[in-house]
Amino acid sequence: MTRRGGTPDLPQTNDDDEHTLRIGEVAKLCGVTTRTLRYWEEIGLLEPSSQRHGSERVYSGSQAERAKRIRELQELVGFSLAEIRVVLETEDVLDKLRSAYKANARAELRRGLLANAIEANDKLVARLDDIILGVTAFREERVAKAARLRIRAAELDGELAPSPRKRK
Repeated sequence: MTRRGGTPDLPQTNDDDEHTLRIGEVAKLCGVTTRTLRYWEEIGLLEPSSQRHGSERVYSGSQAERAKRIRELQELVGFSLAEIRVVLETEDVLDKLRSAYKANARAELRRGLLANAIEANDKLVARLDDIILGVTAFREERVAKAARLRIRAAELDGELAPSPRKRK
């Protein structure tokens, strides 16, 4: 089964026996190189679950999903890695809130987490609005440029067309 963007879904796992993937498997799943995954690790976007045999990175199903999410945000939305970091941090706050609710945490803790989640989500929405405005402005520039180019092409077509012969 595949998700939007053509990336395959991970095998279903349960919490007791979570499926792990080697770095090459995650890279293939995401359509990136192993070097890309290592770079994402360097800048703190992705952490392998563990390392086997010295340096072989192993990823849990949730970490492989995070890698797929990074790639999806790059390809489908066109986000930079800095923008992806904001999205992931927002999603992490929301995950903590979800976990606290599931664990029936104290109301004041849940309320604090909820306030943090609202703030993080509002910042993300504001950033998305900025991106949309920027993309819209850029698109309008390109549409105006295309119109000018078409006018110039029509003018040249008129100059190149043979002039009608005068009859005597």
